[in-house]
Amino acid sequence: MVLLYSAAYSGLVKGLALGAWYVLQGYVLLFCAYVLAPMVAYALRAAAVQRLFRPPPPASAPQTDFLLLVPAHNEEALLPGLLASIGRLQYPARRFRTVVVADNCRDRTAWLARQAGAECLERTTAGPSSKAQALRYAVAALGLAAQPAAPVVCVLDADCCLDPQFLAALDRHFARPGAAPVVQCSRRVANAFESDVTMLDAAAEALRQQVGAGTRQLLGLESFIFGLGCCLRAPVLARLLAVPSASLAEDKEWKAYLTRHRVPVAYCPAASLSYLAVGTGPAFQQQRRRWLSGHAVSGRAHGLALLAQGLGRGSLSQVDFACELLQPPRSLLLAAALALGGAAAGAGRWALLAGWLAAAAALLGYGLLGLHLVGARARHLRALLYGGRLVAGVVKSWVLIGLGFREKEWRATR
Repeated sequence: MVLLYSAAYSGLVKGLALGAWYVLQGYVLLFCAYVLAPMVAYALRAAAVQRLFRPPPPASAPQTDFLLLVPAHNEEALLPGLLASIGRLQYPARRFRTVVVADNCRDRTAWLARQAGAECLERTTAGPSSKAQALRYAVAALGLAAQPAAPVVCVLDADCCLDPQFLAALDRHFARPGAAPVVQCSRRVANAFESDVTMLDAAAEALRQQVGAGTRQLLGLESFIFGLGCCLRAPVLARLLAVPSASLAEDKEWKAYLTRHRVPVAYCPAASLSYLAVGTGPAFQQQRRRWLSGHAVSGRAHGLALLAQGLGRGSLSQVDFACELLQPPRSLLLAAALALGGAAAGAGRWALLAGWLAAAAALLGYGLLGLHLVGARARHLRALLYGGRLVAGVVKSWVLIGLGFREKEWRATR
């Protein structure tokens, strides 16, 4: 009898282990397909996607008032570039205002803002601060939630520069009847060729904008929010800032709230801005740890609930965002595909090995497409060698997150 129970227990354990193995493979394969599907759509409709990013044609008289809101912490080196680009905007000056929130600054940020003609709110706190806290302070100080004719608020970082047609393109969206109250603008890395790190970051941003957001625009899906360049009606911003946040990833938290409450988010590829990516490995890894930690926390808090809600509502856009939250980093998918291929080779499963190698090759092709989109040449492909270190760093960070690590405070990366 003991032997019978022992055999049954052993069989149960083996069955559970085998089931977990198949679930893991299915999970990795599913999200490889989720990542690569937009690349296939882009390959089929590349010309149509590229047309979305062309400058808009001249329009009639502007109809939208804007507030350019810039939370800034010790940004004296970068803020003048943003303010200079705002001065070049081809939009009536009477229809927009610029407000800089000098958040716990110990440099000349506030002075430079006022010298450039911008309004400046100075905030000082005893403890550490965050971007969300600075925005919340500005909304309260400016009374945006109670304004009868609330402007559209553009949330900007000090390290970005705006295209001269930035507000004109946004006005074309917000002036349309029934326009979505939240818009994500398109972004690109300005210093793409500064280092291997910025090259890879620029490639990832190009994939996020053209392949991801661009193809979703063609398919009629809602946009994600990427933080920098999010523009929204002031009452909507006030609502979002009043909601408790589960993580430091405000863009994920905002999109989760908007999705749950059926507030649409549009994409405006013609409203373009550029930003400076961090150029060193340690700063990049610190930034990625914060993003990965926020992504993981938001995914656990909202992913499955939004997936169930989206399936119940029959909302493809909601299911799409739920999958975005539940998706592991692309670097982790690549590492997993290679590891599963190695396991298949060890077991003599050659057909399975070929399948995982094909998946890994497709993910590498996805990265090469990003390098192509930013205009990389053959000599720039050395960035892929550094990419191996970045993949290892992402895997390490993800393991730590799985063990309970979490970024609890915002820390500057410059």
